[in-house]
Amino acid sequence: MELPTTIVDCHHHFLHPELPCHTSIQKSGAPRYTAAQYAVECDHLPITKTVHVEAMADDGAAEAAHVEALADSGACKVAAIVAHCDLSRADAGLLLDGIVAAGPRVRGVRYILDYDGPFDGRNPTHRACRGHNTDYLRDPVAARAFEAGFSLLAGRGLSFDLQCCPAQMGAAAALFGRHPGVPVVIEHLGKPWKLRGDGGAEDAAQISAWRAAMTRLAALSQVHCKMSMLGRAVPGWPGDAAKEVLIRSLVLEVIAMFGAERCMFSSNWHIDGSVSNSDVSGLASDKDLTMTKLFGKFYSWVAHLGEEDCTWLFSKSAEKFYRI
Repeated sequence: MELPTTIVDCHHHFLHPELPCHTSIQKSGAPRYTAAQYAVECDHLPITKTVHVEAMADDGAAEAAHVEALADSGACKVAAIVAHCDLSRADAGLLLDGIVAAGPRVRGVRYILDYDGPFDGRNPTHRACRGHNTDYLRDPVAARAFEAGFSLLAGRGLSFDLQCCPAQMGAAAALFGRHPGVPVVIEHLGKPWKLRGDGGAEDAAQISAWRAAMTRLAALSQVHCKMSMLGRAVPGWPGDAAKEVLIRSLVLEVIAMFGAERCMFSSNWHIDGSVSNSDVSGLASDKDLTMTKLFGKFYSWVAHLGEEDCTWLFSKSAEKFYRI
């Protein structure tokens, strides 16, 4: 299997349910996933640096400090940290100051925003939103509170990792247009929702809406895109050739929209291949999706673009965005 020469894995998680900052993870029943486990799974890959993204942390500063300590000890290759922060809170400034003080590797924040109605396990709403059931991008009152916190990021030199539903991306684009000084990276290809891959009208309508929203975001020069967790977009693609053709076409379309300099591949690795690919467990076709196989697939889809573009996609874009 052919692989890129250098990889910066710009999105992965460590899970420590025993820590107070991961109480929510503990309640969800997620098992431990350590730096040592991650190192074993990426052992044969040319990963030189990584970016740790918050894992539904209850305390962003505490989780960031924990990951800083792991990196300082040599237990991992984390070069940048994206910390949890509820930007809608009235004390968002104090929270951000605490996160920045947690360590020199902190580069940005994330607050999971996927909301398209109350969480029911079937709609695009993320389980992390069950506690508040609020649309921080489209609800007028909530959006104002969130924007007040978002406006504080530029002054602290912090970026924002965007995880939202496609239906929210128009509102996200409007927000980012008002704050061009905040670098943004869209997570997980913009999260198209469970496409069938059958060429039907339902898929066509959803892809059309996703494309329009992504095109609007791509027009903002400070916005980038991560390509990961593709099984949420097209469930079962690793075991179905036709579905792989579809997800590959969406990946290439995003690269054409944003340019390779603003796109980056990542593993989203935690626990196992099925979770990392789809954010849920139990997808049989994903069970044998190792990290090596995943990056091998990524490379096979884009190798024709040439060495320079591949260097951006697998390392340079992440290095530039996260300043590592």
